Amino acid sequence: MATINVVKKRSEPLLAGRNKYAVDYWLLLGTAALLVVGFLMVYSTTFDLGLRFKDNPTYYMTRQVGAIVLGVAAIAIMMQFDYHALRIVSVPLIVVTIVLLVFLLFFGQVDYGAARALSQGSYQPSELAKLATILYIAHWLHSKGDRIKQVNYGLLPFSIITGTMFSLIVLQPALSTAILVGLISFTLFFVAGADLKQVLLVGAIAGGVVALMMTVLPHAAQRVTDYRAALADPFQASYQVRQALGALAQGGLFGVGLGQGVQKFGALPLAHTDGVFAIVGEEMGLFGALGVIGLLVFLAYRGFRVATRARDTYGFLLAVGVTVWIAYQALINLAVITSVIPFTGMPLPFLSYGGSSMLITLIGIGILLNVSRDAVRTTPVARPQPDARSSERGSGRLRH
Repeated sequence: MATINVVKKRSEPLLAGRNKYAVDYWLLLGTAALLVVGFLMVYSTTFDLGLRFKDNPTYYMTRQVGAIVLGVAAIAIMMQFDYHALRIVSVPLIVVTIVLLVFLLFFGQVDYGAARALSQGSYQPSELAKLATILYIAHWLHSKGDRIKQVNYGLLPFSIITGTMFSLIVLQPALSTAILVGLISFTLFFVAGADLKQVLLVGAIAGGVVALMMTVLPHAAQRVTDYRAALADPFQASYQVRQALGALAQGGLFGVGLGQGVQKFGALPLAHTDGVFAIVGEEMGLFGALGVIGLLVFLAYRGFRVATRARDTYGFLLAVGVTVWIAYQALINLAVITSVIPFTGMPLPFLSYGGSSMLITLIGIGILLNVSRDAVRTTPVARPQPDARSSERGSGRLRH
């Protein structure tokens, strides 16, 4: 008996049986594993800070758990509707994000020479900018279709959108976050099928702008100088880099044990945020650090798998955008901690302390899971095809 492929339409209810609640459970499991490791590392790196500054060793851990709970709730909400509804909020969200970034320049809280947070440091608009950029550019690219190959529909508006977000974040200043947003946008522009010449032109211009910023911005120029010095003599590396590498070296193969590291007690600046991977290496050793890297790689693999199975271009672009966002951010953080690139501030997804970063990242995971479930709902299902004689009997027309 022959078979035909029948594809479920968007308006039809969820598939019955095993597909009714189907999502990418491996993606969900990988996320949960990273959250568990992150929970342990946040407590390990903050109990001393909480005791000294808040008279409560669990103060920071409790705040992080609150962000995780909100993020899990956001994932549950994201699973209740068709991801195409995100197109409705993409424009208002990018407008709100731009307004917040402008507001930040005048009224933001200044820490370490940069105005990056609002509400006493509890909210960072640049974290929202990552998600808002993905939603808006995915919607814009999907709506233009093949017209993005034209300069007026592709290169010009793309440059304006990305350039606006990049400039507002650089002015904080937060060059590494601006570069991350630029990389995400560039990747989406490329995979959406933009003209190769336009892609190369955008890449060349963006590279030139970043190189210029590294010479114009004093803090960036100093970090490049320190990096060059470290290449010639590791002992001339910046203080943060030396302490991070020292923590990794002390961990050996198996680490000194959870909670037993010493670099977090003031020696390594920002050990609970940007430097958390160094503490992972110190307390969990080389194998523990490789395990974290393996989980991040696995998460990226599942994200790209979701993208390739998406029902349409919009779902594909959403999944690619969220996946490269997490992958690029993790790669930058790991490269900084291991002194592969000049030092810069970039939290490690799921492991670094930070409510805004955690919440926005989990919303991104919710989008991935939504796209993955939609792909399952619209997967071709094999059904029996009646033969000619059965069809004829059913229609009352018998062959003589």
